[in-house]
Amino acid sequence: MKKVTQKFFLLFLFSGIIMGYSPQKNNKESDNLVTQKIQKSIDSCFAIGGGTVHIPKGKYISGSLVLKSNVKLFLAKGAILQGSNDYHDYQNDAFIYAKDAENISIEGEGIIDGVDCFNPNGEENFRGPHCIRFLDCKNLIIRGVQIQQSANWAINCRYCSNGIVKNVSIRGGHDGLHTRFCKDFKVSNCDFRTGDDAFAGNDNQNFEIKDCKINTSCNGFRMGGENIKVSQCTLWGPGEYQHKSQKRNNMLAAFVYFSPADEHPKLISKNWQLKDIKVSNVDNFYVYNFKNGLWQTGKPLSTIIFENIEAKGLERAFEIDGGNDKKTQITIKNSQFSFREGLKKVSGSFEGAKHKSNAFVNASNYDFIDFKNVQFEKNGKVEKLSKKSKGVLKILE
Repeated sequence: MKKVTQKFFLLFLFSGIIMGYSPQKNNKESDNLVTQKIQKSIDSCFAIGGGTVHIPKGKYISGSLVLKSNVKLFLAKGAILQGSNDYHDYQNDAFIYAKDAENISIEGEGIIDGVDCFNPNGEENFRGPHCIRFLDCKNLIIRGVQIQQSANWAINCRYCSNGIVKNVSIRGGHDGLHTRFCKDFKVSNCDFRTGDDAFAGNDNQNFEIKDCKINTSCNGFRMGGENIKVSQCTLWGPGEYQHKSQKRNNMLAAFVYFSPADEHPKLISKNWQLKDIKVSNVDNFYVYNFKNGLWQTGKPLSTIIFENIEAKGLERAFEIDGGNDKKTQITIKNSQFSFREGLKKVSGSFEGAKHKSNAFVNASNYDFIDFKNVQFEKNGKVEKLSKKSKGVLKILE
């Protein structure tokens, strides 16, 4: 990004308007928006080759904003960029939007508040705009900010490359970081506590996700792609924020495969490495159902390695069905999985697909599962494995 500083520009435009700004309760919200003033600052920075649009401490209510190449949107500590609660004030299905842009960033210690904007014409007849939506962008940074009450996904990236998401916290809303057909992303030191999937997306390449805290009322990771590394992460349930449409808080799975056929995925998912991960009070640790799983039947999973996993408070550890592919290779080493104490009844299905049995581990239609120093514990029974398994597998029924 070009090193052009334009902090003064936004402050000048907002002089006497934003400082100490407080909307009148009796006016329509649209009458209090500062959308045009923020957008004019972004456009002016872009026109001179780039720079920083600085939003100082205070609360600013806005409709859709379009971020452009070489522009940084910086939210100072104490700044709240709050979305309008009127869905008519949004375009491009987004609060902050960018398309075909490069060298863009959203940074600072401020808050982006999607106010759970209700849209009767939106997804599920209530979801409003995504908080951040980037399409066909490259060299993007989202760092330091908190995203709360997103009316749909907090961060939605599609066909983007070279992304950094760091020190970002998400509270409530729906999906956290949802990426499709993206590559070369690094996500670190984030804290996602969402109502829907924390991480989601398909056909992603070269992702590194580490040192993250993850809590959700859906799935920690619902992802597909190649060269995906997840390390030093902590996942726990139940969700602090309710799943809005299903009205529940249990965390369904730490990891579930994602390759939706209707997205026409191109990649066979391979070279997944999940290492140094702690999981607690989640219904399932890992689910892969290429035969008839929800949004899992596009392209198959090839290779995945689990290492140094400590997962406790589970209903099930693994539910695997490779369908007709039968080529999936799974390695599990130096890991422990334990059943949820006191749980008397377990779910007989996952997202509509029936489990083959009540076993702690169910697996079929795969090439091999290689166990290396792995322990499973359920209702006082312990099974330790160091072997390579082929064929139908049931552990601790």
